[in-house]
Amino acid sequence: MTSRLMRGLLAHVLMGAVMIQGGASVAAEGDDIGETQMCVPLQQISDRRVIDDRTILLKMIVGPTYKRIDLARDCRGLKAEGGFVSATSISKLCRQDILRVTQEPIGSQCIIDRIVTIDEAEAKALIEKRKNDRKNRE
Repeated sequence: MTSRLMRGLLAHVLMGAVMIQGGASVAAEGDDIGETQMCVPLQQISDRRVIDDRTILLKMIVGPTYKRIDLARDCRGLKAEGGFVSATSISKLCRQDILRVTQEPIGSQCIIDRIVTIDEAEAKALIEKRKNDRKNRE
């Protein structure tokens, strides 16, 4: 009876530990404003805007609504063309992934340095910066 009780108690303790560990993994890393994360799932991105040759704004479908991608260096042509592609086999956009500009100069490559969760105010400021930069070019 004692060993049976101990096994039952041990099973409950282990199950509780697994549930706690599992619950911790449900909360995504980098979901708090200002935090960085390793990757964002492609299927959760509803929109993306190139702000400049070093910054991309992502609007997410769920969770914290905005992410800012900071590139490791300026990516020639990214701002002017606004288009990029990435090759990934895991359906995620991650730090250290290489982005390629889709238009001239073709072949320009950029490396993702950071993916940062931002609030709506910062996202609006980035969009406004992009609009002002476009007006200044005209």
